[in-house]
Amino acid sequence: MFKKLRNTCIVSAVALATILPGQASATAIGKDGIQIKNNVSIMINGETISVNDPILNKSDFLLLPMRALYEAIGANVEWNKDTLTASATRNGKLVDLTIDSMNALVDGEEVAMDVAPFMYKDRTYMPLRFVSENFDGTVNWDPDTQSVDITLSDETPEQPQENPYILHINNHRIVMKDPIVMKQSRSYIPANYIYEYLDDSTGMWLPDNSFELQIAGMSFVFKDNSNQVLVNNEVVTLEEVPFVQKGKMYVPITFVVNALGGNLRYISEKREMYLYVYHYMYTSSFLEKSFGSTAYPEAVPSARLEGDRDLFISDNPETLTRKLVPKSNATLAQYDVNAAAATNKHRIFGWHYNTLGTDVKLGITVQNKSTTESIKVTESKGINQKTGNSWVGHDIGLTIADAVLNNKLQRSTSKGTVIEPGETKVIETYDLEYDYIIGFLHDLDIQAANGGKPEYTIRTVLTKDNSDLRTIQSEQVAVDEYAKHPRGAWPSATILAELPAYTVDSPEVGYNISNGRTDHLQTAENSFSQINGAVGNPGHFGMNYKVSIPVVNSSGTSKTIKMKLAGRGGLYSGAIKVNGKVYLVPSLRVGTEYVELPEYTIDGSSGTIELELMHAGGVNLPVAIYVGTK
Repeated sequence: MFKKLRNTCIVSAVALATILPGQASATAIGKDGIQIKNNVSIMINGETISVNDPILNKSDFLLLPMRALYEAIGANVEWNKDTLTASATRNGKLVDLTIDSMNALVDGEEVAMDVAPFMYKDRTYMPLRFVSENFDGTVNWDPDTQSVDITLSDETPEQPQENPYILHINNHRIVMKDPIVMKQSRSYIPANYIYEYLDDSTGMWLPDNSFELQIAGMSFVFKDNSNQVLVNNEVVTLEEVPFVQKGKMYVPITFVVNALGGNLRYISEKREMYLYVYHYMYTSSFLEKSFGSTAYPEAVPSARLEGDRDLFISDNPETLTRKLVPKSNATLAQYDVNAAAATNKHRIFGWHYNTLGTDVKLGITVQNKSTTESIKVTESKGINQKTGNSWVGHDIGLTIADAVLNNKLQRSTSKGTVIEPGETKVIETYDLEYDYIIGFLHDLDIQAANGGKPEYTIRTVLTKDNSDLRTIQSEQVAVDEYAKHPRGAWPSATILAELPAYTVDSPEVGYNISNGRTDHLQTAENSFSQINGAVGNPGHFGMNYKVSIPVVNSSGTSKTIKMKLAGRGGLYSGAIKVNGKVYLVPSLRVGTEYVELPEYTIDGSSGTIELELMHAGGVNLPVAIYVGTK
């Protein structure tokens, strides 16, 4: 996925054993109080280690060369040449030692030392007992044999997980081992989290101790405590100042994201950062937002359902509460399929917010109700997005809409699965952390394996205790009467609206999509699934909405048609395909903001503009399309 470049040495750290008075075979004490010990032997976990450089004694404490010491115990160390600090880790524990300093940092806490690390003949020497004991080792000195016996545990201690920092990079959730640092209201994170979780990215220390971060062909070179940054070899002066902490380069993340094109949000009370780089997150580019009012639109004069893929929605209860989901396991939505074709095509759209106080697992299952006919999953693909952010339209809705209109749904391993009579199988599973929202869309094709009539039930199910999802076959939970989000199944996942012909040079005209009149085709009453209640889908969540606009040109010359898109029912965002190319619509405020769509040139006497929309779930509807002549 990515290439990691590190300029660190892999070494090990162990603590020094105190040398008692009367130790023999030492050279004379120098003016700096340092003795060379010629015949000291050191054993670590039963094995004698070999040290090529001299072993030193200072103030009755043994010191070893840094590399030899740390390699012997299997610790990793990062060396900061500017601060002369060695940051060593072993079994999750961090010890920072600085040359000539009598104070160390052990897991961030300051600890006094009896002897400081020092430089001797261009070698860095570390106190053996202090290092060993602070990596939870036991040190024994035998004065008779002039030997040190060190025992180190290889067990990694459990690390406290209270309030870890969480980083989301393009909806990939990472539990950080390092803190997010705030300085003067600006946020910084270690650069390694960026290049380790973004494709086509690298990070490396340069010989002058600067750090180069390369992302998608763009180069950033940061220096410790310098606001002069090289961006593609051009000097840029920042208000922020990158810095090195515990051997890692902390970079000003807002600057990086803005330079790449993206978005950032840090929720300090939750210790969660959301980082989006559009180059990686979306296939399509955003339309530029314009400011101004738009005229009141007309209703779409006619619309109809199109296509043979039905739509099954699991969006109620949207907010999963203990009252609505009191048991450990639950069916959230259920669709008993009345198969009419050899291959039956389904779209499952889900949207749920976990307030149950614990992490849960969700899943899509299919139960074969036939006693004689096997069924086969001939196609299975989808997308899911999660967020703890309040920007659900951006985090979840836009990514789903972008993937659907670009035909970028990911193939599921359940494709090809055969479900025997009476058997239930899991089609897809999703982990949903507490206080997170998930949106998912899954296209599923099923046919009878032997040409008969298939009978099966599709469910979205939930478990709090990691139960087998296949065993969850209860009736779907009650509808949340106080928050009536959609639930049900309808015969098509696509609506087609054919607008009246527009004549060039005539006044601009607008049409309201999702007007609740002619295109309100998915009601509670006509849902296929009525078990324990259904709620209509007037917002067309999970649906493709196609618009056909005939254009008449009697001018005899080439004309340019301009189009706009504006929200009508509140904040709006989504994706739109214009004559085959997909664009993203940023959040639009009603009455003050709109986007201009790519222009359409008509050379002949007639033509047709083809549009296709998918609304970003979690935002208000409807939206209006305006057509005029440039």
